[in-house]
Amino acid sequence: MEPNQELPFLRSISNVHSSFVRFVNTTRRSVGVYWIDYQGHAVQYGILSYRDYLDVNTFVTHPWIFVDEETQDRFRVNCSDVFFPEAWFPRDVAIRPDDLPPRVERTCVYITLPIYSLRELCLRVVKRKLRSDWHAFLLDIPRSLQYELASMFPKKTDPVES
Repeated sequence: MEPNQELPFLRSISNVHSSFVRFVNTTRRSVGVYWIDYQGHAVQYGILSYRDYLDVNTFVTHPWIFVDEETQDRFRVNCSDVFFPEAWFPRDVAIRPDDLPPRVERTCVYITLPIYSLRELCLRVVKRKLRSDWHAFLLDIPRSLQYELASMFPKKTDPVES
């Protein structure tokens, strides 16, 4: 990393406090499970089908995101786009290893569909029809919507430029 380069806002920070989670796919979609590493890169841990689950040993400051494998839409967990695990044992900061519970109990984290407004749904339909992000600026719509469409995920590059 370059000396003046800032780290991304969303990234893992430390590996001090353990967390044990079970990600459960409650959607009828294939869901990619991604850990955001220390540099802010998404690292795929697996793909979950409907009702599948994935047991993960992670840490409190490690963010996780969940993505539709087909559309690249983000899913929700605990009413949020990003999941941050909680400490496995709330008092594990100052507890002796002999005093820890004998068995690890995983926290179930349910992956759910996002709820979109009618405006968001319309923008998503238009975005899917665009061949490239810059084509948003060719539409006869307000400039603010053009910028919003061009910046929406998934990003689309012009096939001619690729």
